[in-house]
Amino acid sequence: MALSYGLGTSMVGALGYYTTVYYVCGGNLTLGSLWNLGMGFASMILGLAGVPFFAWVAGRVGKRGAMLTVQLCAILVFVSSWWLYNPNIHWLQLFASGLIAFTQGGFWMLYGAMGPDVIDYDELESGKRREGAFTSCGTWIMKVGLALGIGASGLILSLTGFNAELGGNQLPGALTNIRLYFMAIPIAGLLLAMFALARFGLTPEKMADIRAQLEARRGKV
Repeated sequence: MALSYGLGTSMVGALGYYTTVYYVCGGNLTLGSLWNLGMGFASMILGLAGVPFFAWVAGRVGKRGAMLTVQLCAILVFVSSWWLYNPNIHWLQLFASGLIAFTQGGFWMLYGAMGPDVIDYDELESGKRREGAFTSCGTWIMKVGLALGIGASGLILSLTGFNAELGGNQLPGALTNIRLYFMAIPIAGLLLAMFALARFGLTPEKMADIRAQLEARRGKV
């Protein structure tokens, strides 16, 4: 799930910058840089807000339900990016970057919270407590996804038809491709992540039963 999410979102990280500068701001680097600065602040604020919000959701529908909510919201955000990046209403892009960060904050918070459930389940099945192995493997997979995604971002930009020599006079087809890839690639990654999430069967009820069995076996920790 983390690999699919990390790949899908990191592959288009650079495309957001090019969408702002060359589509919204018409190739004006100064104006585009100022808006990217503002979008960074929007991402920071809404990204932090996503953590308590999705923690609240998890308290009501469980971690799996909250993670599904995160991924559905993220899909809606990337779909809406087609309209939020608007050359006639520049400030709308603040919501694009901010809402993406909002769902990212929720995803990584819940991803970390679901790990201990897996570790408890593994302890019940194997009799071993292996936080280190699970944490290191999970972190490695997450970093692989981000590294591959960032590495592929330059190739994706070249596939859009973007030509740096044209500056603000990019061909309409190139700008359309940038916007389309920025929307579609993360959605594909999110759909794969949802497929992986569907196999996660550790519900709150099952975790309570696992916890009771573990405490009966080794006492409370």
